[in-house]
Amino acid sequence: MRLCFGVLLLFLLAGCASQQDKIRLPRWLHDKIVQAERNPGSFEEIWVYKYKGQSVYLFLPACCDRYSELYDENGKLICKPGGGITGKGDGKCRNFIKNRKYGVLLWKPSSAID
Repeated sequence: MRLCFGVLLLFLLAGCASQQDKIRLPRWLHDKIVQAERNPGSFEEIWVYKYKGQSVYLFLPACCDRYSELYDENGKLICKPGGGITGKGDGKCRNFIKNRKYGVLLWKPSSAID
């Protein structure tokens, strides 16, 4: 329920905001989104969560045994919490799925929205 409300709120705010009022993304995140849009199939979705008291960004791969990537607020790779051959990631943040909070879908490829 929280997820649906968060996504709905994000779309409402984006739709009502003037060009000056829109949410500003960190530069590193903006650049990664632009790169993903130019390389279809690189990432399927980007989610923002609260984890260990900070905002973190989860990049979900588009396909097949590739790792998901979890970044901190500054764009530093924290870990790869899922994917790979085992589906369990790199093992560096095994508690992420259990302890993440307030997930909001931040981005999908424009081709998936059409």
